[in-house]
Amino acid sequence: MSQQIYMLSEEGIKVLVEQITENIKNELQIQPQKVTPEDEFLNIDELSNLIGLTKPTIYGHVHRNTIPFIKKGKMLRFSKNDILHWLQDGKSKSKADIDNQVNEYLAKNPLFKR
Repeated sequence: MSQQIYMLSEEGIKVLVEQITENIKNELQIQPQKVTPEDEFLNIDELSNLIGLTKPTIYGHVHRNTIPFIKKGKMLRFSKNDILHWLQDGKSKSKADIDNQVNEYLAKNPLFKR
């Protein structure tokens, strides 16, 4: 495999840098975000209907800071996206998931060092 060496003038380097910069900008260009149903904010009644918990239970979670919430003044709101993640994080792991985690940990941290 042979290497090729290119000689560029200062102007050639500037043009190359501008082209690379433009390509990077185009690749990284942020598309306008579309609002999805998960982006909406829920009041406590809507949250209760969504997750099947009573309002007093939800208030208990808010008091203990165990549920994601937003409070502006007296207004209490819940991001649907945050709530869905919160529910997912609380999902019980299967025996296979736990076994995989143990195996990954032991592979990275052997019990006996050689």
